[in-house]
Amino acid sequence: MTHSSPSKVLDGVRILELARWQAAPRGGMILRDMGAEVIKIEWRKGADLRNSGPFVGDTSVQFAAYNRGKKSITLNTRHPKGKELFLDLVAVSDVVLENFRPGTMDDMEFGYDDMCRVNPGVILASVSGFGQYGPYRDRQCFDPIIQAMSGIGDQTGRGFDQPIMAEGPIMDRTAALHATVGILGALRHRDRTGEGQWLEVAMLDGGISLEEVALAMCYETGTNDFKRAGTFLKCQDGWVTTGAARAGMWERMLKVMGYDELSEDPEYAAPMFATEKAEIRMELLHLWCEERPVKEVEDALVAADIPVGRAMSIPEVLEDRHIWEREVMMEADVDGHPGKKMLVPGPSFIKFSKTPTTAGPIPRFGEHNPGIYGGLLGLDDERLAEMVKDGIIT
Repeated sequence: MTHSSPSKVLDGVRILELARWQAAPRGGMILRDMGAEVIKIEWRKGADLRNSGPFVGDTSVQFAAYNRGKKSITLNTRHPKGKELFLDLVAVSDVVLENFRPGTMDDMEFGYDDMCRVNPGVILASVSGFGQYGPYRDRQCFDPIIQAMSGIGDQTGRGFDQPIMAEGPIMDRTAALHATVGILGALRHRDRTGEGQWLEVAMLDGGISLEEVALAMCYETGTNDFKRAGTFLKCQDGWVTTGAARAGMWERMLKVMGYDELSEDPEYAAPMFATEKAEIRMELLHLWCEERPVKEVEDALVAADIPVGRAMSIPEVLEDRHIWEREVMMEADVDGHPGKKMLVPGPSFIKFSKTPTTAGPIPRFGEHNPGIYGGLLGLDDERLAEMVKDGIIT
């Protein structure tokens, strides 16, 4: 008796990715993990992250992190015959994912209307820094620009007398998730109606979404006094953070610290933001933590069912067995270096019980040209050789 592999939620969906760097490609990889066939169009290795360090062997860690599992083809989309081939691919695809500056796709004759002429049901997903309209529409953009212009850098740097940049590309990741959700919604709409559509995601919109409460309070009060509840607490040998937001948590926290009498006082035991005693009890917590090692603080609060986490360095995160058990990261083979491994994101962080996600290998540059041009579009070897000679594919 044979067993077929489990189906995936996006089996049968084909996505054509004309995108670079991180924001859109990360979304494409999530969709690939859920079963979509993602065809990444490349032309020059230096045009994307393949030539951007750091490297393991000859493989870019950044390229691998956002593109593993995809199919790589090469195509000169500026060549007239390359344009024809692109539209041939659009005709057999469900989604086109791009992250050029607004107007670029139209200039290339690949606008939404152009695509609809060959595939009326196509979904075009456009990711950009500032959106398809608005005063900033035509500006160049990368993740740090959005951290600055969304207010996140200023909010993060409060208390340091300068804006602080987040270490990771949080704006790229936010845009990728929004694009993924948008594509899934557009696919669902097409399933019900047969209609494709054009959806757009702006990185700045996503950055603003992370500061919605601060913006609302500033609108109300005219000040920037709102502060998130989270803070790091210094211990003898490191730092922790905790979040006693629900009813009963501060009551238990005070008991853990030895303040039984205060734990019975409704003002001290009130949930977060619901008491004028918040600053006093936080000062007590700071003092309690400073007198103890991280492990003692963490163990005591976990035992009391209070949210707590120690501030971990990257080497410590790498040693955390929790991320390995959940396959948050995984090892992948390094092309050209037999036996060598590199670390890449594991299968999509969404865990399905019936339709599990999978992670694919890191594609070589143009690796899937024969399968896509020959198998999918039906071009013979002679035609492929002519395309290479004419500079249409490499």
